[in-house]
Amino acid sequence: MASPCVFAALTHHMLHCFKYKDRPDHEQLSDSPPLDEPSIEWFHIRLYSEVTENPLPLAQWPKEWPIPGDAQYRPLRDCPNNCSHRGWCQTKGANYLGYHGDSEEPWCNCHSLYQGDSCEIADPYHCYRNCSGVGQCVRGWCHCQPGYWGHGCTRRKAYTSSVGWRPNHAEIKIYVYDLPNWVTHRREEDDGWNMIDPMYNAEIDFTEQLLGDWSVRTENPWEAALFFVPTFAYWYHGNTGSPYFVIQHVTRYLQHSLPFFNLTEGRNHIFLATNDRGVCMLQLAAPEMQKSIKIIHFGQAPRRPYARHNNPEAGLHLTGNLALPGHRFQGFPEFSAVDILEENEVCYRPEKDVVTPNDLHPDWVKPENYVKTWAVTVQPDGTREVHLLPEARNRTYKMLFGGFNRDDATYSQGVRQTLHKMFSAGGKYDPDGPNARKDWWVTGPLHAYALEAMRQATFCLAPSGAGWGIRLSTAMVSGCVPVIVQDHIYQALWDVLPYEDFSIRISRSELHDIVDILDDVTSEELDRLRAGVEKWHRAFFWFAEWGGLAYNYTVTALKRRALRLWSEDYRHLRHLHRLRS
Repeated sequence: MASPCVFAALTHHMLHCFKYKDRPDHEQLSDSPPLDEPSIEWFHIRLYSEVTENPLPLAQWPKEWPIPGDAQYRPLRDCPNNCSHRGWCQTKGANYLGYHGDSEEPWCNCHSLYQGDSCEIADPYHCYRNCSGVGQCVRGWCHCQPGYWGHGCTRRKAYTSSVGWRPNHAEIKIYVYDLPNWVTHRREEDDGWNMIDPMYNAEIDFTEQLLGDWSVRTENPWEAALFFVPTFAYWYHGNTGSPYFVIQHVTRYLQHSLPFFNLTEGRNHIFLATNDRGVCMLQLAAPEMQKSIKIIHFGQAPRRPYARHNNPEAGLHLTGNLALPGHRFQGFPEFSAVDILEENEVCYRPEKDVVTPNDLHPDWVKPENYVKTWAVTVQPDGTREVHLLPEARNRTYKMLFGGFNRDDATYSQGVRQTLHKMFSAGGKYDPDGPNARKDWWVTGPLHAYALEAMRQATFCLAPSGAGWGIRLSTAMVSGCVPVIVQDHIYQALWDVLPYEDFSIRISRSELHDIVDILDDVTSEELDRLRAGVEKWHRAFFWFAEWGGLAYNYTVTALKRRALRLWSEDYRHLRHLHRLRS
């Protein structure tokens, strides 16, 4: 089992951590005992290249517990009512309300959304399913009435089985784990939730909808075909970090504490990674993490990855001939070795993983903005008919790209840099030159104006960024035909949506001809593509209350992974005995 200090190690890669002797992980306390407390022992926790826990020699045990602001931790018992076990005890320093003073008198510094002299006052905050009406939302967690438990108080039953695990093959069901909070939980930061950019919120949206979808979800794990594991990983690694250490920590708990993971070596277990590059460097992940299903936004699966996932020397040598540094495509910047290696990282395995759309800021699809592009009719049964407004077909610009750019080709695989070069001074389509195209708008970030700008464009470029790109989704909800330029990258829901019906795809080797390629699109072809955007755009946003269908199509993609398991991977598991209750 991983150390109970693993979550602290995710944000402090080398730290000292204490544990109470002779207590299992689930009985460890979040206390601040005296430094001479005989019942604790200290360890040195390292995160890289894997979580390790080494006993700290007695001579290196800390002599004081300083914290910022010239303050010191104190044992909880020194503070009023042990701070109600909702904060920590300290002297001096400050809390989120401001400076507390120089007094040596111990006082309670409360965890997020608690206040009072002993942290006795709890304020409600967001809880899944609003606790289903049978619980109280306290500090982001549901305190359920007797008889209910789990995320959103959605659980009422526990099951055993006399025949072992036998998944339902007629109705593919998903079981949602309710893991102990010492295994996984939403991380707090200082005195507030560690809030994240809304475009990384797909884990929240997927979990929220799955918890209430009993047509797919089951409380009975013995009949489940798939197992969803909420990890809250993004709260620890952010948009640029790696989710592997959280996933590995949770995976090892499942391996050692619960029966279902080991039955398929995790092949039917689902983890979310919504950060920029998802699970890139998959070939370097620990073996126990290799086979589970990852829901990600960045579906990079290169033709010649530089290390195979099952190679014991993964990442240490090349397994195919990669491009050489230097010139590669007409009009592109020079590629360094780093650029080439990064675009050959394994980030996605299409036979088992799922690419899902990113979340959008509500402004993109909230009703008062949405109806400027789409005519919406809600039928008596609740179904929606959505059509592109006639006036939304008359657009000012042939093609639009507005977005951040960077010099190195690692960013966007050189696509953004090349397009900006083509349409800037001295480029092929210099705005003041003989080939100027006033109907093409290539610019830097548009920020708040992006929504209005995309409504004015017939085609919208959808490149990647430092990982996945948001512009495929924003183009679709704006009624703009996406032009995808992302080599060897599988797009969101590629296996359940007919991309040929609503998008144009161009390789990097063709990018220098993009103007001619789009000029060749006939009015009849454009009408067909717009009809595809009209039909499929709701697959690219999550807000179900406004007609979003991203959850529905993601579930469809997951069900297809179950079918692949039954047709392929399970044949490797015939030697495993089914569990008996």
